[in-house]
Amino acid sequence: MGSVPIVDADAAGSPASGPDAGSAPALLPGPREPAAPAPDPRASVPDKASVPHKASVAESTDVVDSADVIERAEAAAVAGVPGQVSVADDAGIPAAAPRPAATSLTAATPATTAATAQPAPAATVRARGVARVAGWVGAGGRGALGWVRAHARRLLLVAVGVAVAGGGVMRFATPSHLWLDESLTVAIANRPVPDLLHALRHDGSPPLYYLLLHAWIAVFGDGDVAVRALSGVLSLITLPAAWLAGRRVGRTAFGAGNASSDAPAWVALATLLMFACSPYAIRYGSETRMYSLVVLLVLVFGFAAVRALERSSPPRLAVLTLATTALVYTHYWTFLVIFTVAAFLLVQARRRPYYRRVTLRAFGAMAASALLFAPWMPSFLFQMLHTGTPWAPRVQAQVLLDTVFDWAGPQSTGALLGVVLLGGALIGLTARPGGGRELAVKVTGRVPGRYLAAIWLLPLVLAYLVNMFGGSAYAERYTGIALPACLLLASLGIAILPGTRVRAIVLAVAVFSGLVGGWQLTRTERTQAGEIAGRIVALARPGDVVAYCPDQLGPAVHRALARHGPLTVREIVYADTSGPALVDWVDYADRMKRANGTTFAAEVNRLAGPDHAVLLVRADGYRFLEGACAVLSDQLSALRDRTVQVERRNLYEGASLERFSTLR
Repeated sequence: MGSVPIVDADAAGSPASGPDAGSAPALLPGPREPAAPAPDPRASVPDKASVPHKASVAESTDVVDSADVIERAEAAAVAGVPGQVSVADDAGIPAAAPRPAATSLTAATPATTAATAQPAPAATVRARGVARVAGWVGAGGRGALGWVRAHARRLLLVAVGVAVAGGGVMRFATPSHLWLDESLTVAIANRPVPDLLHALRHDGSPPLYYLLLHAWIAVFGDGDVAVRALSGVLSLITLPAAWLAGRRVGRTAFGAGNASSDAPAWVALATLLMFACSPYAIRYGSETRMYSLVVLLVLVFGFAAVRALERSSPPRLAVLTLATTALVYTHYWTFLVIFTVAAFLLVQARRRPYYRRVTLRAFGAMAASALLFAPWMPSFLFQMLHTGTPWAPRVQAQVLLDTVFDWAGPQSTGALLGVVLLGGALIGLTARPGGGRELAVKVTGRVPGRYLAAIWLLPLVLAYLVNMFGGSAYAERYTGIALPACLLLASLGIAILPGTRVRAIVLAVAVFSGLVGGWQLTRTERTQAGEIAGRIVALARPGDVVAYCPDQLGPAVHRALARHGPLTVREIVYADTSGPALVDWVDYADRMKRANGTTFAAEVNRLAGPDHAVLLVRADGYRFLEGACAVLSDQLSALRDRTVQVERRNLYEGASLERFSTLR
């Protein structure tokens, strides 16, 4: 075990530990009182008892400091003339005001009386003015600093409230149209429950979020803002859960001797800000998908598991069973988290016999979720055999590191936040306060950092292995299962840093970079569906044909067209008979390989006939389509005149619009 020295900008501000620390810690250590100013030997201040009470203003620190400045300035301006400095001058009273002799700091003499009776030179007047201004500025600066110190706790709460409110507002502020996955989700959730469950067999997702959205739409409607608000609300509910989780982690670290007594407050505060300002949480808190629900349920599952290990009472075990069930009904990647925790419980049961009973009971409670998942098992098995993620390419091992920077947002602010997350996580895993300005590092990790690191990294490693050998997707949006553990570990690392000022600076950097990255993500248009739909409405005549190649462009553009009013065009989708509102993922790769652009071009041309135009929504580069969409466009252009109406832009879901006139 070694010691790593760290420069501490505020070591004296670290609170002392005590036996009661951690039970009810304050939010942050209180401000320190400013040190008393050292006496200046140049200033001759009479004994307090010799000065009349009405001149008590002279006892002010500001007046004493200013008197020295004024005396030296006047002495420099009028050499050889003894200066007379009064309390009225020091307090900032204009020179024309009467000066009572009883308030003078120096006794009046005939010489000084005669000197002051003469008009003051211009240099003296200027020097006095400059000295007074300097005194006022100095007094104002000290007053402002003192006010800030006196109200530090209140200012901190205001700053935290502003940051949390900013992150909360961003979750509801995106102007983007719904892209493919969001449009699919709304189209499925809008159906009656039996049709909803049947559609999910062809989609590949579990039903919990869709059922919640189904009920939400029944109350609030299916507008873009309304359907996205569900994810925003779920993301906001995550914030108090994150604060409680951070407090629990801080208490555990303090109880294990790996953090100071103020760790619960600091970890709770840092975790709250990390979640509120996380670009990932902001991005998917503004999207009609289940990822914000996944993050919330992972936190709930963690609470349930810890409480069941503390005391394995039937109510706590039942909550753990329900939390596990909710996870697997929300997203299948959550199996990776559940398997990680289950393996940990079995290892602990084997290594620690005295711990075996509670760990096996918790494991049994998690396993009992299989009974509640049984009704969905036939659909799950069908999805595993026939849907999958045919759109996903294989990834390299570097994706595990890239994931953290993907969570941190785009551009330079994302890189900065990524460094903070990785650095904080490393400190939270290996370090504890070493006294003074040092951290004691243990390479093998400390409690609870090693457990958080395992829950963060092992599910992602399993996901990478499944992608490499099982063909499943590794997508950044799926990795929300590991986000809570990473943010908690990074928050613990920030709380371990020595010095209040150092922690505050690191947190401020994380908050700023997170909010900037979140703002960029929420304000970025995700699809060209709205632009294309507007152009189709302007161009199309009743009976014209809108063709989609690939079929994955259909749901977003179809929804945007429907928002303009009743459809007067006919829509046809490449190699998909389910219509433009949905994508049938069943045996998708095989179906796309069997289809070809020439056959589809003939079908589109026949449907349009000689009197109607064709509007082709097209994007190349999708897996398994090869050059089918380009072939389709070339075949139609051999029969009709082609004009490009919308150029494809570099968006998350970009596409072009081509118009083919009536037959020549």
